[in-house]
Amino acid sequence: MPATIVTGLQWGDEGKGKVVDHLSEDAVAVARFSGGANAGHTVISAGRRIALHQLPSGLLRPGVLGIIGAACVLDPVSLVREMGSLEDEGFNVGDRLTISGKVHLVHPAARYMEREQERQLGEASVGTTGRGIGPTYVRKYERRGLRLEDAAVPEAFRDRSLGVMEESISGLGLGEEDREALERETEEFMKCTLDLVNRASDVSMVISRILRSGGTVIAEGAQGTLLDPDHGTYPFVTCGSCVSGAACVSLGLGPVMIDEVVGVMKAYNTRVGNGPFPTELNDETGERIREKGNEYGATTGRPRRCGWFDGVLASYSARLNGCSWTVLTLLDVLSGFPELMVCKKYELDPGIDLTLFETGARLEYHVPVFETLPGWEEDITGETSWDVLPENARNYVMFLEKLTGVSVRAISTGPAREDLIWRT
Repeated sequence: MPATIVTGLQWGDEGKGKVVDHLSEDAVAVARFSGGANAGHTVISAGRRIALHQLPSGLLRPGVLGIIGAACVLDPVSLVREMGSLEDEGFNVGDRLTISGKVHLVHPAARYMEREQERQLGEASVGTTGRGIGPTYVRKYERRGLRLEDAAVPEAFRDRSLGVMEESISGLGLGEEDREALERETEEFMKCTLDLVNRASDVSMVISRILRSGGTVIAEGAQGTLLDPDHGTYPFVTCGSCVSGAACVSLGLGPVMIDEVVGVMKAYNTRVGNGPFPTELNDETGERIREKGNEYGATTGRPRRCGWFDGVLASYSARLNGCSWTVLTLLDVLSGFPELMVCKKYELDPGIDLTLFETGARLEYHVPVFETLPGWEEDITGETSWDVLPENARNYVMFLEKLTGVSVRAISTGPAREDLIWRT
């Protein structure tokens, strides 16, 4: 059976973890194909809120294998801690986790590098999570990176790890306190990497065998399309590719092995960090959405910027990813709003419609043109029936469906696993 890709259609935080959790119920494996410790996928299981950063969401399902692809960047220390936390919650990881030996490692020095880079950029800073993702990708493409498979030769790996540390201490001019901290962190980094190297494998071969035997594999993306370095709001983007096509590269799959692409989008828009956001609400309405939706980063805890649904961006992302169908999340957050606004197109100057979509510097000057839709007062939290939804809620979903040109097959109405409507 071919694979299914799950990817975010906005700036991340769309609720991909819950969607993957549902789809993985009958899957053999869930494979993360992008991102690193900067990701935050949250699933509520049996009343417990589980936030995953590097581990595939499928590990919350008994017997499902977890796979981390080659294009991810791996923080060994954070991963070992995350595995321990999951075990403490009663989820046995055991031998269910496989990691590509080609995955690049986030050396602790990368966080010091990133902190200094953001400081130097000042007001022009990207607003990163501070997890060292960017510098790790830089070393990767400079062909100086450390990969998990390098730890198969421990002494050589140790020499190279210490070399990165010394290079950073010298290049950044670290003071004594930071230098001593980095030395301790590097020792822990090396220890955790050596603990993980026995999980290194050829994930392309692992996935190929599962698919050939008729099993299902869910490819789980991180962040969102609008944070993709090629197709997102550059330069305010992440460094790893977030679009569906990246799954083939990271997991070593040919495109013909992909059966469908599932896009996940919120019923409104949010983003973390700096960068353009045409429909942002810097008012009481935006604050109300933030509080009702608990819009604070699972990784950083930072408050997310909130705004109305952007149909231009959603249509762009759905087309770019080749979505077969979509999941709309957090519809329940919009209960109680008398009116809802949806961006249906942009204008650059009054009266001038844009036909060429841009994601670069000019996007911040685009003026959203809104359609006003009636809201609904009823609390729909936990609703599982499409027919029981208020008429205005159903009309809102169908309006977004028309804008994106892709069917909304499922609707999340709350944080719990069971708070989901499936449309036939």
